[in-house]
Amino acid sequence: MKITKPVFVIFVFAWFASVGFVCAQTSSTPPIIENPNRDVVLYCSDPVAVAPAISIENIQINEAGEGMKISISDYKRGEDILEYDKVGSFQYRWSESSGYLEITGIGTDEAYEEAVSKVYYRNTSSSPTTGIRSFSISLSDADYLPATDHFYRFVRQYGISWSAARTAAAAMDYYGLKGYLSTIRSKAEQDFISTKTEGTGWIGGSDAESEGTWKWVTGPAEDRVVFWQGSYTGGTVNGQYEHWGSGEPNNQGDEDYAHVLYHIQGEKGFWNDLPLIGGDGDYTPQGFLVEYGGMPGDPVLKLSAVARVEIRDSEHPILDENIFSPLFCGTMQDDLQLAFTNGIPATTLTALDPAVIVTNETSKTPNIQVPAYGNYYFRLDMIDNASCPYTDTIMLGFHNQPAATFNLDEDECYGYNLQLEFTGNTEEDAYFTWYYNESEFSSDVNLDSVKIPLGFENIERTVGLKVDEQGCIDSTLQEVKVKPDIIVSAENTVGCSPLQVDFTAATSKPAHAYNWSFSDGNSSDEQNPLNTFLNPGDSIAFFDVTLTVFADDGCDNTALYEDLAEVYPVPTAAFDLSSVEVLITDPEVAFTNTSHAASVYYWDFGDSSMVSNELDPVHCYSAMNFYPVTLEVQNDLGCADTITKHVTVTFDRLFPPTVFSPNASLEEDREFRLYGEGVTDAGYQLLVFDRWGGIVFESNSQTIGWDGKMENEEFAPAGVYTWVLQYTDFTGEKHKQKGTVSLLF
Repeated sequence: MKITKPVFVIFVFAWFASVGFVCAQTSSTPPIIENPNRDVVLYCSDPVAVAPAISIENIQINEAGEGMKISISDYKRGEDILEYDKVGSFQYRWSESSGYLEITGIGTDEAYEEAVSKVYYRNTSSSPTTGIRSFSISLSDADYLPATDHFYRFVRQYGISWSAARTAAAAMDYYGLKGYLSTIRSKAEQDFISTKTEGTGWIGGSDAESEGTWKWVTGPAEDRVVFWQGSYTGGTVNGQYEHWGSGEPNNQGDEDYAHVLYHIQGEKGFWNDLPLIGGDGDYTPQGFLVEYGGMPGDPVLKLSAVARVEIRDSEHPILDENIFSPLFCGTMQDDLQLAFTNGIPATTLTALDPAVIVTNETSKTPNIQVPAYGNYYFRLDMIDNASCPYTDTIMLGFHNQPAATFNLDEDECYGYNLQLEFTGNTEEDAYFTWYYNESEFSSDVNLDSVKIPLGFENIERTVGLKVDEQGCIDSTLQEVKVKPDIIVSAENTVGCSPLQVDFTAATSKPAHAYNWSFSDGNSSDEQNPLNTFLNPGDSIAFFDVTLTVFADDGCDNTALYEDLAEVYPVPTAAFDLSSVEVLITDPEVAFTNTSHAASVYYWDFGDSSMVSNELDPVHCYSAMNFYPVTLEVQNDLGCADTITKHVTVTFDRLFPPTVFSPNASLEEDREFRLYGEGVTDAGYQLLVFDRWGGIVFESNSQTIGWDGKMENEEFAPAGVYTWVLQYTDFTGEKHKQKGTVSLLF
């Protein structure tokens, strides 16, 4: 940083080259930073300039990284924020963790004065912490605390000892203010320094003179007091401030010097005692904290300005639109209803047009009188319960109330074209909207006439008009009669083919004949016909309907209803099977979908399995039975078709055992029994023969097997026996099997 007409006095130490700034400097014309407005700025809800009248003299910043700093001394993180209007090429950096805004870049004092004057305070909390926020405005090379009127800076010097830090700090000055290791005498000072500390730093406390008697040994004489007596179990002296960490000071290894912790989780900002050269790891000194101010011989300078903002719990009053109405129709004098959604502020309403008269301007129902129809602007001053002032500009409209009248005789019968003319009056530009059958037909500014072709699409006709004159609205809807007045209704006009539509015709005048013409080629002379529309194609078909009514007075009228019937195409469900009969030993059936014009498929295989929506599914049956297979198909319009075919899963053959033993360990192995699912008892016969052809066992039920005994209830000899089985399956098909079985003991 360069100062106008500078004269520098520099003290050089060999180790100090890494610090990164001049050790001390003085100037015959030091910077002057003043805020002539010491009044507290009121913050209600909108951003406010912190120091709009700031005065800055005798600086010229020639380095891009130097500049000025606006710092919130009692910063509330998560609430307070500084914003700005950018000036020139300055760079801005807001520190959310420390609560300051830094403005850097090459510039004159005039440019910096403008930049600082355009810094604004805003509170981002929905429930802000109310009270005073103090702001210090200083050069960026040191931090100023209004509570002490001192300056602070952290000097980074890795591994520096406490004694070297004390010597270095004492050799520094800040525009003539002598430096010293910081003495922290209050919570406000501690909180401020904690936000500025960038590493583990030495401060001016020590008990080297007398173990356990902690004293500030740097700074002004009045600051050199004993503030702590004893170890971590000790206490403060005469109510002095302390901020020792948990279990500190503990004097481990002759720890006689105080420093501020930074890197240790949960301990940032707390004090700790260390040996003269510091500790290891997180306890290695990162530098030291220098404090300027309060020393004998210090000059009286204006190196920092102070501003204050009072935060109040306030919110901009919002007019309640459910009660407040800015529009007055058909009058030039009325009471305004002022109501708010968030409180009851005191209000004053002032007309910005001198020709407007406001009576009872401080009430919630001021009376307003205007000289002519039109829009008028007013200033609404409000003061809420927190004494926060707000001002809004509101516009009130006083306008003519139009009447939407036009030249239509409801008793007259009209032809195809209907010419309508507006018969009311307007004072200002008005927006006309003409309606035919409750749909907007035509609209424009001052469109006071229109021609409507009545057509034949809906015989019950209405015409209407809405006039909107600057927000004051009136509307009218009237019926129109056509010769003859035909009323046609139809039920079920949209659906899948074949679509049956019931038509009903009526007229306000007696009619002797009806002639219906349907665009599918059908016709009818009935008054209320039924017509079936077919759609053999694959796309939606629309059908027109024409009705001619012959009135008894000789008048006739024809109504055309275009696309009245909307008939959807229907898909065709069809499929092929790989086989209509399969064996239970190979129960898989493949289905080939041959449907037409379908997009969705639902297969029900008849066996309680889940429905499939595959195109060509393959299904495996788990049991013998007759199964109805149903395919339902749909198209994208929801029209459906269904087809059902049958699959039979039939019996194959039995797989008999080849050996059994009456004394087997498993009960099912102790007899020779032939049975299976799908086998019926009807016609069932099992014969077992010995090797000479004699019958040793006979059963007519699949539930009765051979237990190895002969007719005399004695066991047959072990050996191989021949069996012959005849049976009928569940489909009625007869089977015959034979084989041999070994009887073992």
